[in-house]
Amino acid sequence: MDALGRRYRERIGAVGCNVMTGLMLRSRLGLTLIELIVVMLMIAVVVTISLPRALRPSPASQVDTAARALTRDLEQLRMRAIAAKRHVRVRFDQPHGFYTAFMDVTPARLASFSETSEEVRASALLTRGSSEGLPGVRLARGVVFGVGDISTGPQGAAASDAVGLEGDQVEFDSRGLVTPPGSGGVVYLTHEDDPTAVAAVTISGASAFRTWRYRGGRWVR
Repeated sequence: MDALGRRYRERIGAVGCNVMTGLMLRSRLGLTLIELIVVMLMIAVVVTISLPRALRPSPASQVDTAARALTRDLEQLRMRAIAAKRHVRVRFDQPHGFYTAFMDVTPARLASFSETSEEVRASALLTRGSSEGLPGVRLARGVVFGVGDISTGPQGAAASDAVGLEGDQVEFDSRGLVTPPGSGGVVYLTHEDDPTAVAAVTISGASAFRTWRYRGGRWVR
């Protein structure tokens, strides 16, 4: 009888041991899942904070993009002047980081401008913003008209004015030529956060446009 009781107690003990082992395993597994979730949440927070910074373009890249966009706009506006056989004026607003274009809409094609929204729409400029109610192109955040840290432009002349155009404007006649004949200039762009990031767009008297970047102490195309 004692032997039978001993075997019964041993069996009960073994079952109890198995149950305790199962409970401990479940406990350990539960803690592991919780820890995994915590780690994943921490990674998500880090990625959320750092990813936008990593994807954000550098000041130099932003300036270069703005300069290329300006060059494209000038080329398209020149072609618009030729197609419509009308004068087109591009005006730069340095304080507001903005530029826009106007087309002469007078019936007699008098090369006369009132600088209205109607003239902007007639120019077919792809507007990307406005200033004081006038449609046009606003420079990307941080990008401004300016010479930054440079002292000499891509053509060797002193870089003193951000918009080196008479009256802060350039005008194309019905043949797409800069008017007055032979005039031209250069427009400089830089970044508020990095004055070493500088780009330039040159406008020749023959209505040729070039985009320049300032890298390593010299101008490159």
